[in-house]
Amino acid sequence: MTVYRFEAVERSGLKRNGRIEAETQAAAKTLASAGGARVLWLEPVAAKEPFWQRDLFGSGAVKRADLVSVVKDLATLLGADLTIDRALRLVIRQSPKSMSAILETVLADVLAGLSLSRAFAKHPKAFPREVVEVTAAGELTGTLGRVLGDLAVSLTRAEEIRRTVISALIYPSLLLVMALGIVGLVIGVLVPSLEPLFDQPGVQPPGVIALTRGVETLLANHWLSILVGLGALALLLAYVWRRPRFAALIEAALLRAPLIGPVLVGIEAGRICRTLGTLLGANVAVPTAIAATRLVPKRRAFRAALDEAARRIPEGARLAVALSGLQTLSPLTLQMIATGEEVNRVPDMLMRAAELHEEVVKTRIDRLFTVMTPLVTGLLGIVVGGLILSIMSAIFSVNDLAMR
Repeated sequence: MTVYRFEAVERSGLKRNGRIEAETQAAAKTLASAGGARVLWLEPVAAKEPFWQRDLFGSGAVKRADLVSVVKDLATLLGADLTIDRALRLVIRQSPKSMSAILETVLADVLAGLSLSRAFAKHPKAFPREVVEVTAAGELTGTLGRVLGDLAVSLTRAEEIRRTVISALIYPSLLLVMALGIVGLVIGVLVPSLEPLFDQPGVQPPGVIALTRGVETLLANHWLSILVGLGALALLLAYVWRRPRFAALIEAALLRAPLIGPVLVGIEAGRICRTLGTLLGANVAVPTAIAATRLVPKRRAFRAALDEAARRIPEGARLAVALSGLQTLSPLTLQMIATGEEVNRVPDMLMRAAELHEEVVKTRIDRLFTVMTPLVTGLLGIVVGGLILSIMSAIFSVNDLAMR
């Protein structure tokens, strides 16, 4: 596929430019002229862009915040009864730079006859599978604006949680960097400067200097064996990590962990409740809603529970019964669903459950980092303090040597 830049004038007189992907230049011109537009110029993009325009460190994936902005704007415009192509044109004008070219291609695909969800699906790095599936469900029921609005809320909440975690990690990370810098300065500069003072016969060097000498000797004599051993260990860990059973054990341990486990469960349960509530509230059939929601969780245990629900729903099971696999993971979710079925308000109860999970997650994250910060500070203080005491002991030993 070749990327082409183009500029075209639509029937309304509005000038439009962007990028599209096509096998040939003729196919690219056809896509650019979709909807009756007149192509002014079209040319292939150079294979190598100037280095200042390249994404040198990124993977090509779009930032989550940019995706949230686009989905929110698109939901607002579609909720105002604008057509999809008109809404996309308006979103492109104010979209982040990382999304502009992608949205131009999406617009060209929509004008060529593709549905919005299928146009999204052609850009998996920008639009995750859950976004594509939720969009498709909204198109199926004719409630695309409402579905995208609820999806924007869900993505916004997830982004808020991510930012909360990042903000809370800043202070412990700075402490760790400073402590590592102090340790490196002590071991790399101060300790070597004191070593010659303890080279005299019969003089016992302090523990930190003896340890440094032992590490230097080990690295000098066995560096090749150490490298080979570390490489073999890395390969073994990479192999074991990919095994489904090992991954399941690690995941189960994380979900049962005292502090981080409830946070992970709350995040997954909140996303499931919000997505499922959004789809059911838009009158999407339960099997279709379950199939789309299955793409949301990242943990195997939650996906397994949704897989079991997808199997049991067509057999006639009620939603709470079909999702019984969540009982050990999130009893609150099942209680809210069962209550919603009793009063015939499942979508509303799912959205309320999502809000409860999100509130609990924020509270637990605050508590987690409130506990973690003093623990990290104390641990680093012990390490740095121990080194300083060892150096002070070495200095006192030097004084003893000078007095002999």
